[in-house]
Amino acid sequence: MKAVYEYMRCNLLHINIKKCCYIHFTPPGFKKDENMFVDYVITLNNIAIKRVNEAKFLGVIIDRDLNWKPHLSYLTTKLKCEVGKLCRMRRFIPKELYNDLYHTLFESHLAYGISVWGALSNNRLDKIFKTQKKCIRILFGDQEAYSDKFKTCVRARPVELQKLGPEFYAREKSKPLFNDLSILTVHNLYKYHCLLEMFKIVKLHTPIPIFELLRKSHRRGSYFITPPPTSLFVYQACSLWNQCLKPTSKIDFSSSIAALKSRLKTMLMICQKSGVPDEWCEINFCKSNCTL
Repeated sequence: MKAVYEYMRCNLLHINIKKCCYIHFTPPGFKKDENMFVDYVITLNNIAIKRVNEAKFLGVIIDRDLNWKPHLSYLTTKLKCEVGKLCRMRRFIPKELYNDLYHTLFESHLAYGISVWGALSNNRLDKIFKTQKKCIRILFGDQEAYSDKFKTCVRARPVELQKLGPEFYAREKSKPLFNDLSILTVHNLYKYHCLLEMFKIVKLHTPIPIFELLRKSHRRGSYFITPPPTSLFVYQACSLWNQCLKPTSKIDFSSSIAALKSRLKTMLMICQKSGVPDEWCEINFCKSNCTL
């Protein structure tokens, strides 16, 4: 820390100590004892830096357990606010611009930093997925058919339909809307950005620290040696790439980035459309069901 302070001082740079903090990361299964770090103090220019359990860095909330619970909670709240904005403004904007609105105001927040925090189970991504489906229904769903049910007087309906059951309150199926508009779910959006970023890192050799962590196989040139299983980007990217790459694949690191983007979107949409047309199933989000 002394060397950092000297470097900043020599280059006429200023560190705002009030905004500085540090996190002590703990491995999974580690017994957390708050008293362990009571006497452990990090100082900069003889000023103590506060220790925190979570901190926002470049728009992503990092917690000491790296389970991304604080970030998921923050992102869910943020996305719900965007859904509210879209719901209010959709009446004053032509329907031809709805797709642009979705990508600008909703998916931009959803996809930000997703390659860092997106390697979570489907169960933990469920809240975000529900918010995404709600946004799709509001923008692209059949609102007239949904609201017409509540405008009709009960007495005007046939006798057998006067008693309102689950079918009356059932929401519109979201899978056909996603597929008709070629919109990726949050699960497939993670795969898209994870594979695309890894391809750019290997092709452009930047950033160097991450590039050096990606080790190619000597026997199979387009494949990678996967590190020990974790939820971190390096393992997830290598594992995804090895599962998606087949001997018949036409994509390798000599391909252009535009060609990979097109192939990735096509591959993920085929995976997303598989199974029952109206119902989401595990195969729509399965990693092994994708082929480059």
